[in-house]
Amino acid sequence: MAVERMEGARFQGTDGVRGLAAGPDHPLLRGEEDPRAAFLKLGLFTEPFAEHYAYAAAGWLREQAGEELLAPSAVLLAWDPRDAEGRFAGAVLRGILRAGADALAAGVLPTPAAAAYLQASGAAGAILLTASHNPADQNGIKLLRSPGARKLLPEEDDEVSARVWGVSWKEIEDAPERGRCLDAAAEARAFYLGHMGRLPNRWLREGDLAGWSVVLDAARGAWSGLAPEAVAPAGPRELREVNRLGEGPVNEGGGVVALEGRREVAGGETGLIQAHAGLRALFEAGRARRDELQAGKGFAAGGVFDADGDRAYTLVYDPFEDAARVLGGDEALVLQARFLAAQGELPEGGKAVLTIESDAGAAAALAEAGLGVVFAPVGDKWILRAAERWGDRFALGGEESGHTVVPGLLADAEGRVARLAVGDGLKSFLNTCASIRWLGEAKGVKEAYAVLAEPFPRGYKKSLYAYHVDRSRFAPGSEAWEAVAAAVWGEMEKSAPDATVPRWSPLEDDPGVLYLMMEGAGGQPLATIAVRNSGTESRIGVSLRGPSRWEKALKEAGEAALKEILARMKDASDPYARAEGALLRSLAQGPKDAGSLDAGLVREAEARFGAPVLPERVRKEALRGGLVREADGECSLTGLGRWYLETGKCP
Repeated sequence: MAVERMEGARFQGTDGVRGLAAGPDHPLLRGEEDPRAAFLKLGLFTEPFAEHYAYAAAGWLREQAGEELLAPSAVLLAWDPRDAEGRFAGAVLRGILRAGADALAAGVLPTPAAAAYLQASGAAGAILLTASHNPADQNGIKLLRSPGARKLLPEEDDEVSARVWGVSWKEIEDAPERGRCLDAAAEARAFYLGHMGRLPNRWLREGDLAGWSVVLDAARGAWSGLAPEAVAPAGPRELREVNRLGEGPVNEGGGVVALEGRREVAGGETGLIQAHAGLRALFEAGRARRDELQAGKGFAAGGVFDADGDRAYTLVYDPFEDAARVLGGDEALVLQARFLAAQGELPEGGKAVLTIESDAGAAAALAEAGLGVVFAPVGDKWILRAAERWGDRFALGGEESGHTVVPGLLADAEGRVARLAVGDGLKSFLNTCASIRWLGEAKGVKEAYAVLAEPFPRGYKKSLYAYHVDRSRFAPGSEAWEAVAAAVWGEMEKSAPDATVPRWSPLEDDPGVLYLMMEGAGGQPLATIAVRNSGTESRIGVSLRGPSRWEKALKEAGEAALKEILARMKDASDPYARAEGALLRSLAQGPKDAGSLDAGLVREAEARFGAPVLPERVRKEALRGGLVREADGECSLTGLGRWYLETGKCP
C-alpha cells in the first residue's frame, strides 16, 4: 500500500499505539522508509515513529490546554521499564522538546501514578511510553489529557493522527529542541504516595492489615519498589515483593497476564505455581501460616499487576483448600460494592459500569448491592467516559481484565480539590483487601473463604482468541465479518434454548464489534456473543457470556466463529503467523516438549519467517489460541489445530 493511500488513517487502537519494538536494522524495515507506513503496514514501533508521534501529540496537547491549568506548556513523560536502553524514551523526549513543550520527566512510573501527578501538576497532558500488558518485545504510547487525566476518545485520536500525517519527518528533524526537560521523578512518586495514603482514595487505615501476609508481583514493571511503599502503612505482618524490575522481561515470570481466565489455582498445580513468582510466594506465605489463617488471624493475599500497573488481580490463599482464589475485575467490583454498601457510601441512584465481556453474574450481584448497571464497550476509556456521564452517581466500574475505576479526591499544587477517576491497579488491590477484611469480620472466617471462592453465582464465561491476524479484514460488511456473523447466527438459531430471541445489537460507541444478544421472551438479556479486534495486539477475540446451562450452545457458536476467523484473517506476512505455522507442522509429526519446539523456532528464523521471533511467545499464543495443548511436559495439536492445518490456510 502506498503511503499516499494511508494518509488520514488512524494509528491508535483501544488505548494509544502499540507495536513490535524495532531497531533500525530490523529485517522487515528493508525498503520501507516512512516510519508511519512501517507502523501501519508492518506493526513496527520504531524510534523515528515514536518521536514523530510524540512531536504531534505534544503539540496537540498544548493546543487543547485551558488557561485554568497550572502548567499548560508542559507535558508529563513517564514509561514502564521495558525500554532498558532508553532508546525509545530518548526519542519521545526529543519529540516533546522539538514540539516546544517543557517535559516533566518522571522516569519509570505506573500509569495511574502518572495520571494522579498529571492532575496535580496541571500540565497539558501526559505521554506514557508503554505497551501495557503486551509482550516484552512490544512498546507503544498512551496519551492522557488535562483536566482530569482523561484518556482520548476516538475523535481525539483522529485529531492526533491527522497531526502525525500533517508534518513531515524532515520538519521534525530540522526543528530545534525549544522546550526544557525538568526532572519530576522524585516529586511524582512522593505525590502519589501521599495521594494514596488518604481517604477516600484508599479504604485501609494504618494498621488495618496487621496479621496479614502480603505478596506484591509487579510483573517486573513500573510498580517495582513503589507498591511496597504504598502498602506498608497498612501494617502487614509480612510484606514481600517479587518479580521486580530488572529480573527479566516485563510481563513474564508472573503478573496478571499469566492468570487470565483463572478463578483459582489448586495447590497441586505445581508447574504453574513454580513458574509464577506471585503464586509461588503466596503459597509459601500461606502454607507457613495455615493453622493461623484457619483460625482467622489475618489473610494471605497477593496483588499481581501488568507492566504499567493499571491492571491488577487479587490472589487470596485459602488455608482450608490449599488453593489460591483469583479475584479478577468482576470479582473485585462486586466485593468493593458490597463493602461500600455496608459503609453507607454508595451514592443515591448510583451506577456501576461493566463491559460487554463482564460476567452476567457480576451484573446481577451489583444490582443486588443497590446499583444500576450500565454496559460499555471493552476498554477502560469507555468506563471513564461513563464515569464522566454519570458524575457523582458513578460509584465504580471496570473490566474483567482487572481494570477497575473507583473515583477519589485529589488536591492540586494550589490546594484545589477535584474528583478524579482513573484506572489504578494498586488502588484496586488495596480496596479489595479492605473489602476482604470487612468480609472476614462480618461473616466469620469459614464463610468469608466460601464467599471468596464464589463471590457471586457465575455464569458461563469464555473467550476464544486467534493471534497474528490482519485486523483490517474484520469490519462491518467485510467478507470475514459476514462469514463470522452467519456462523454465529446459524449455531444460535440451531442450539439456543426455546423462547430465546437472538438479535444483533450494534454498540453506539464501538460499531466495530459484532455483538449478538439473546433475549428472553420478556426482552431481558440472557446471553451475548461479541467478536472484536483487539485494540492493542494483532489478535481477535470471541467472547461468550451467558448462563451456565448455555455452555454447549455458546461454545459451539464460538468455535464456529473462530474457524471462520482462522480461515480468513491470518496475516501470512506476519513472522509470528509463519512461526506459528511451523510449530503446528512440527507437532503434526508427534508431541514434543517445549524446549525442542523453541529450539526449532530459533533455527534460521529470519530466513524462514522474515524476522527473528520469540519462540516462547509463539508457543504460549498457540496454547492460548486453542491450537495446541500441553500436558505432562509435552505439547500436542488440539482438534482445532489439526483442523486448521488441514484447511491449507495455515501460513
